[in-house]
Amino acid sequence: MMTKNRFFVVHRTETWIWVVLACIFNIQASAENIFDLVIANGRVIDPASSTDAIRHIGVTSNRIAAVSEKPLSGIETIEAKGKVVTAGFIDLHSHAQTQLGQRYQVRDGVTTALDLEAGAYPVAAVANNIADQALINFGASASYASIRAKVLSNANQPYIFFNGKFFSFNDAAFTKQMDEVEIARAMRHVGVGLDQGGLGIGLLLDYMSVAVSDLELEALFNTAADRHAPLFIHIRRGRAGDASGLTEVIELAKRTGASIHICHLNASAMGGIDNFLQLIDHALVEGVDISAESYPYNAGSTSIGADVFRRDWKNIFGITYKDIQLAETGEFLTKKRWNELRAEDPGAIIIHHYGREDWTRRAMESPAMMIGSDAMPIFSEKIRSHPRAIGTFSRVLAEYVRGSKILSLSEALSKMSYLPAKRLEVVAPKFKRKGRIQPGADADIVIFNLDSIRDRATYDHPYSPSTGIMTVIVNGQIVVNEGAILPNVFPGLIVMGG
Repeated sequence: MMTKNRFFVVHRTETWIWVVLACIFNIQASAENIFDLVIANGRVIDPASSTDAIRHIGVTSNRIAAVSEKPLSGIETIEAKGKVVTAGFIDLHSHAQTQLGQRYQVRDGVTTALDLEAGAYPVAAVANNIADQALINFGASASYASIRAKVLSNANQPYIFFNGKFFSFNDAAFTKQMDEVEIARAMRHVGVGLDQGGLGIGLLLDYMSVAVSDLELEALFNTAADRHAPLFIHIRRGRAGDASGLTEVIELAKRTGASIHICHLNASAMGGIDNFLQLIDHALVEGVDISAESYPYNAGSTSIGADVFRRDWKNIFGITYKDIQLAETGEFLTKKRWNELRAEDPGAIIIHHYGREDWTRRAMESPAMMIGSDAMPIFSEKIRSHPRAIGTFSRVLAEYVRGSKILSLSEALSKMSYLPAKRLEVVAPKFKRKGRIQPGADADIVIFNLDSIRDRATYDHPYSPSTGIMTVIVNGQIVVNEGAILPNVFPGLIVMGG
């Protein structure tokens, strides 16, 4: 995939900025000669600077202060010989915005988890289920679903997963079309959400496929373009391989100048993955600011009441009832059970097994494709979840770097940290300090053993944490040590735009 959009091009000005920062921090480091924390003898990989070498890292407060070929002195030292040291993973697509969700994601190497597809409104409400016990950084886009609910039914559900429940997909937010007055009100709310710190606009278009008119969608794209805010889109889906949903948003982006990000491309493209990738390549050549992410699993997960299941879902996904699993119990469904759940519990989470490994692999190996988990919310270990909330990043490293070798280690790490950080710099300059192992960067760091890292979460046993993640550091504080979460350490911060 070509990478001509502004989020993937490393400009000379950025290089000079990092040179200056490096000089400043190295001067300070030389003067003080001792750091709060030293990571010694690790294989440091920083895709942003093409570094892959044995280095020593000095951390002072919440920043990386030095990256040195020579040993450093610190109040505390982590010996990382034989381990990979890199920037903490940035998950662009995580609905696991709970304390329990963070406990699993951090053991998968994630230091920043963002809900950009669904979002929140008000944006700060994404912290409701985390409170003051954030292990990792978090944030959200401005939720267009919540905004539609506010405009059409005066509902105040700030987050699609609220108090352990899905939105009702029978709500006006997902079923009712807006008139011009309502559209104008919605656009004002979008502006408020961005002013609140939204990291773009979350658009669950496939969940409101009938409700959102062409007029409304164009108004939203124009608002996004005017505010320089990327749209994070779950595109409309037709039959397997049908690219009309992708073509729709690309053409709108061309016409309006809006920036777009396609969520879980492998899940949306299905058998049309090659065509979808080509369409994105062509859009980049034509100057469209477009990016995409995928997850390394061959099954999706959503609510049984989702709009796609009001359509010809058997042909869309190429599956039947027996391919759909109720997440809570693990049971595979019958037509009778399906109809019962649709009528009585439309918010029930299901796992639908419709993917194929060759589709997933093609998405994974595409050069500019980022990794996003699409982690489902975790409120209780008594209720099963899709394993992608627990093992996404370890799985990429185990399956596609160490296993099939379709990705180099540096390529994979770039998809997990540097590229997501670059994508968000325009709405949140703080991301210029993330996704990098360089002096001046935020001390969000993961240390892992490439030989032993692997995902252990399965569909039957989803709450088996990954192995091989040895140490995780968030904002300069050790959160995971020797694979175990340290007690009473909560350095995670909300990350907002602006």
